[in-house]
Amino acid sequence: MGVGGLLYVVLGRSGLRVSRVGLGLWQAGSRLWGGVSLGDVVAAAERGLELGLNLFDTAELYGAGRSEALLGEALRRAGARDGVVVVTKVAGYRVTWAGVRKALEGSRRRLGRSPDIVLYHWPPPVPFTVCRVVRLLERAVDEGLAAYMGVSNFNARELEEAVQCTRRHEIVVDQVHYSIAHRVPENRLIPTARRLGVTVMAWGPLAKGALAGKTRADNMARRLDPVFREAARDDKLLETLRRAAEKLGVSMAVVALAWLHGRGVVPVAGVRRPRHAEEAAKAARTELPPEIAGEIDEASKKYVARWGTCYNELHWNRYIPPPLQHLIYRLILRGI
Repeated sequence: MGVGGLLYVVLGRSGLRVSRVGLGLWQAGSRLWGGVSLGDVVAAAERGLELGLNLFDTAELYGAGRSEALLGEALRRAGARDGVVVVTKVAGYRVTWAGVRKALEGSRRRLGRSPDIVLYHWPPPVPFTVCRVVRLLERAVDEGLAAYMGVSNFNARELEEAVQCTRRHEIVVDQVHYSIAHRVPENRLIPTARRLGVTVMAWGPLAKGALAGKTRADNMARRLDPVFREAARDDKLLETLRRAAEKLGVSMAVVALAWLHGRGVVPVAGVRRPRHAEEAAKAARTELPPEIAGEIDEASKKYVARWGTCYNELHWNRYIPPPLQHLIYRLILRGI
C-alpha cells in the first residue's frame, strides 16, 4: 500500500516500482488535441506527484518533441527526482545506432534527464528484424541513455521474438492500444506477455474520452479515431459504465481505468489538467467488485474481436522504408 492507499506494481522482472496508473503526455504536446498550456501541464504533473503517481509516459514524436519538453519542465518545476519513472519512445524508423543515439540524446536534452525506460515505438520496417531493434535497445541501456528497455505496439509473435533476442537486458514492457472498447490484446498478446514476464501498458485506455462520457468529436484526435466514434455511440456500454460509476461514487473514467489495472495491466491516462491526474490517482486506488467487472466484460465482449483478433496497431509502418517514414512523420504528422 502506498501514499493514501495508492497501490504500486513492479514492471516485468525489473524491480522498477510504478503506480498502477501512469500519466501520458501525448495530449500535452499535440495540436490534434487543441493544445495545452505549460501551466496546466505543470499543475497536472505536480498534482499527480502529490497523490503518489510516479509513472510518466511520452515519446520523441509527440508534438515533435514538445511533449518531452513540457514534461521535463513540469518535473523540474515540481522538483521531482527520486522515484519518478519516465518512459519515452524512439520512432520505429530508427534502425541504426546513430539514429537511436541521436533520438535519445534529444530526449535527454528535452527531459533534462535520461529516461528510465526506452520503448521502440512500433515494429521495425521490412526487412529489418526485431533482433536488430533489440540490439539497439540493449546498446542504449549499456551506454546509459536509459536504465531499462521495452517495446510498443508489438503483437504476441513480435514480443516473443524480442524476448528471445535479448542477451544482456530484459524487455520489461510492451505498451499497446487497450481499453474496454478495444480488447484485441486479450486474444494472444496479454497471455503471451504474462508467460514471458513482460508488463503490458495500455495507451488509449479511455478511447480518447468516450469511456469517460465524451460523445462529441470536438477535436481532430477524436474525429480521426474509429474506436472513439464507435464507443461514443455504444449506449449499452456507456450506460453500464455510468451505473458502475454511480454505485461506486466515482467517475466513468475511474471505472474504465480500474477495469484495466484489475486485469494486471498498467493504463497510461492522458493528462492535460490537474483533475485528470486526480482521476488517475483515484483509479489506482479503486478495486472493481467482481459483479461490476463482470457486467463491463459482458457489455464490451464484442470488442474482443471487433477490431480484429491479432494486434496490428501502427503495423502499416512496416511496409514503408525508414527514410520515407521519417519524412511522413516530419512533414505530415508533426502534431501527433
